[in-house]
Amino acid sequence: MTRYITAGAAALATTLTLATSALAETTPDLRGTWLGTYTTVQPSHYYKGDEPRFNQAEWMIDIQQQQDNVFWGPSKWRSVNVDEWQEYEVTGTISLDGSGKIGLVETSPLVIGANALIDARYEDGKIYADFRSLRNGTTYSTVLERQVN
Repeated sequence: MTRYITAGAAALATTLTLATSALAETTPDLRGTWLGTYTTVQPSHYYKGDEPRFNQAEWMIDIQQQQDNVFWGPSKWRSVNVDEWQEYEVTGTISLDGSGKIGLVETSPLVIGANALIDARYEDGKIYADFRSLRNGTTYSTVLERQVN
């Protein structure tokens, strides 16, 4: 009986080693600064107007830490022609299915809970992201490109 338990434990250890190795081979290193521009829309009631608000803006994430398929970094956005960035944080996970899918959550240090949920995918060295604010109804899609320092 001990022989079967030992063989089973060895098989499990081999499987876990192979899974970890496969994860390392398929998980991209996303550390670095990513920037994208976009058109955004906010609902009319947010600014107490009669029309929705459309805006040209840019989004930057600076992925500073990554362990396996999860990562963290500052998330910043600003309207075009505005110098001041609005600062948040983003955490994310890269799907383990090899599809390049990424799930992100943007949070603010001043507000409890999530600011936004972002569905994304990593493809051909770019991050294609669809942003949905949970607080004010803002939505947009953008292509984030890695910035070279």
